[in-house]
Amino acid sequence: MSVFSSELIMENIYVIHGVGGDSYLLPCGEGAVMIDTGMSPQNLRVYAEQLCGKDVKTVINTHSHFDHTAGNGFFETIYSTEDISRSAKNTMGLDPAEFLLDYSFTIIHDGDIIDLGGRPLKIVELDSHSPGNIAIIDINNRCMFPGDELDSGQVLLLPGYAEKAGQLHAKPAASVETYRNALYKLKAQQGLFDWILPAHNGAPAGIDLLDRFIELAERILDGYEGKMDCSNGGYNASVAHFPLDSANYRRGEWKGVALVYCADLIWDADYAKGQAEPATELHTICSAYSMV
Repeated sequence: MSVFSSELIMENIYVIHGVGGDSYLLPCGEGAVMIDTGMSPQNLRVYAEQLCGKDVKTVINTHSHFDHTAGNGFFETIYSTEDISRSAKNTMGLDPAEFLLDYSFTIIHDGDIIDLGGRPLKIVELDSHSPGNIAIIDINNRCMFPGDELDSGQVLLLPGYAEKAGQLHAKPAASVETYRNALYKLKAQQGLFDWILPAHNGAPAGIDLLDRFIELAERILDGYEGKMDCSNGGYNASVAHFPLDSANYRRGEWKGVALVYCADLIWDADYAKGQAEPATELHTICSAYSMV
């Protein structure tokens, strides 16, 4: 039985639900492109091609987390930034033998336009939710795909996961200042999009989602301190990527959006403090990771 289901949520945009984050299928020219590939070992490419009736050879990864990259191996071309490529094959505790991990990356950069048949997709590098993460702007359809940088549930600012065995943190978590600046970078592109299509918790969302997260980040920078209890619904201490008490995380909330951030990393200047201890149980699990 297929784990996938799908909806045509806007003209020429399918969302595919499966395991992990949602993926988006964008028909363009004679083919189609995937934005992210979820976390199922089932063949996403076959499902996508049956859905749109076109060849689907290409993927653009919004970021490196395995719930967005596990299906990459079914496709021929994987676009990512250099930083995304370094940990995209970290299976986050899952058995590597269950996934196709023998593939390579085509490196993209901030400002690049990927046009695979009359549908230009602009790359905006944010380097916030995870190292080298991006948003993708579908210019003709006036939609922006932020991966996990914006979400109607919550945004997590956790350190980068291991890029090689023995690493707890490949990169410290983004500070709230870094996150705020990434949002301003998206705000500067707002003339190109009217809708936001996050990878979790439903889409599409209006552009006010971006404004509310900017307001929340500014409130935290102005001294508002979020709750010590970071949990919300299914995100709680039962999941491996929930912050450990020793990591000193907070949950800030404002107008229906939430940011889970390290209270020791409010400003960029706070990076001097470092992050020597695991932020989550999953970071400890991922430290045993080795590149395939």
